[in-house]
Amino acid sequence: MPASALRAFRLLRAFGALEYALKQVPGFTGAYSNGSAKVNWQAVDTALEVMQPERLTLAVSDSTKQKILGGKRDRPMVQVVIVHAGHNITSFRAEALSASDPKALMQAARRVRNNLFHGGKEDPLEEAFPGDDNEWISAATDVARSVLDLVAHGLLRPVP
Repeated sequence: MPASALRAFRLLRAFGALEYALKQVPGFTGAYSNGSAKVNWQAVDTALEVMQPERLTLAVSDSTKQKILGGKRDRPMVQVVIVHAGHNITSFRAEALSASDPKALMQAARRVRNNLFHGGKEDPLEEAFPGDDNEWISAATDVARSVLDLVAHGLLRPVP
């Protein structure tokens, strides 16, 4: 994922703050099998689906909405494992985002964050759409900051 280091840092900082805030809210906290804390993203997705959609869709910029919700709504790509000749290999595929706009915004932002951590989904020397990765990172940062604001102001709460 060829990207500006500054934009990547801003995204990771925004996600760090968001995940910290979510883990402070009972119902948004989950645990790995070893007991380590993690965000319960399913609970976050459920809360986003029942929340008034405009709380998030009006909070993010028009360019973020266009990038994530415009077009086919099947990007960023996801990494999947397929078995070939008895061996696990990775492949990349387009996967539809949720029909719920707030949930789709968060799904896309998490995919961008994951792609940064685990490498992009295209040959780094062949950027099909110059500047595209930076646009995705900026949009994901906008979403993470907006969701953090909702959590901080008590507007995004777990569904009982």
